[in-house]
Amino acid sequence: MPGGEGAPARHWHAYAYTGRSYPESAIRRKEAPADYPPIELKDWLRRPAAQVVATYADAEAAVAWVEGELTQNPPADLEHFPLWDRLRHVEETLRLTAGSDVVQGYYSKAQQYVSRALIACARAG
Repeated sequence: MPGGEGAPARHWHAYAYTGRSYPESAIRRKEAPADYPPIELKDWLRRPAAQVVATYADAEAAVAWVEGELTQNPPADLEHFPLWDRLRHVEETLRLTAGSDVVQGYYSKAQQYVSRALIACARAG
């Protein structure tokens, strides 16, 4: 069972980007800002520690962070995919899949690209 004795403890590093969006070709050519979301999830943990905006050891605190971020930067399609549905998905992913990553990427009502990520990281317990 995940998190049992002898198993590595899990935590999540939170990453945030708000700004313009870039096509994959620009990202590959390194024309996007250094804090722009990577193409592959595995590349999040290769980012400098200064890009980590928070670290959460429990899922409840991580979900609360996502809720605050979604509230502060409301998605343009909020009426079609309500906040509570998004948060339920985040919570289920973090709790039920034992340390999975959660990445939210969307356009805000302010017409900016918003990316919020919780990237699972195992550490020695």
